[in-house]
Amino acid sequence: MKNMNKNFNITPDWISGFTQSDGSFVINIMNTKIGIPIRPVPIFNITQSKIESDLFIEIQKKLGIGKVYSNRQNVIFVVKSIDEIVEVLLPLFDKSPLRGSKLVSYNIFKTVALMIKEKKHLTLEGLIQILNLSYFMNKETSLRTDESKEILVNKLIEKYGELPIVLDIVPANKITNNKEPLTLEFVRGLIDGDLLPLQSKAKG
Repeated sequence: MKNMNKNFNITPDWISGFTQSDGSFVINIMNTKIGIPIRPVPIFNITQSKIESDLFIEIQKKLGIGKVYSNRQNVIFVVKSIDEIVEVLLPLFDKSPLRGSKLVSYNIFKTVALMIKEKKHLTLEGLIQILNLSYFMNKETSLRTDESKEILVNKLIEKYGELPIVLDIVPANKITNNKEPLTLEFVRGLIDGDLLPLQSKAKG
C-alpha cells in the first residue's frame, strides 16, 4: 500500500483481505418503543488508526456506500443500510470470500441481512431465529452472554406471552474451509490491515 503518496489501489479481493484483518460483521439488537420491542440491525465496519482517514474515504468512494466516521484515535467505515449491504457487500464477499471464523460470521450476517430484506424480522418466529443467530456469531470476542440474551427474550415474553418453538437456522453456506486459493490482492489487503497499525505507531 503506497499510503505516503495516496496512491490507493482498492480492489474487491483487497477489500476482502483488509476485512479479514480489520473488519467486523455485527448484528446489533436495538430496543424499540413501538411494535416489536427489539429490532435487529446488521452493521459492517472496518476500523483503523485515524491516520488512515484518506484510505477510508477512498474505500467509501470505491464502494459507493456507507459512511466514514472518526474520533480522536480511530477512523471507522460503517455500512448500516440493509439495501447497501444486500446489493453491494454481499455480492462482493460472495465473489471474494473470507476465511475461517470471519467467513462463519459473514455467512450468519448474510443470512440475517437477507431475512431482514425479506421482512422476516417483523414476524415473531423470524425475530427469534435472528436473535439466536446473532448470539451464535463472533463467540470468541462477543460480550454477549446468556444473561443478556435472557433479558431480550423476556422482553418478547412480556409483549407476547409464551413464545413459539422455533428451529435454529444453520446457514447452508456456513463453510469454514474455503478451498479457493488465496489471491495476491487478498494477501495484499491482509498484510495492509496488519501492517498499517504498526506504521501508524511508527509515525506517531
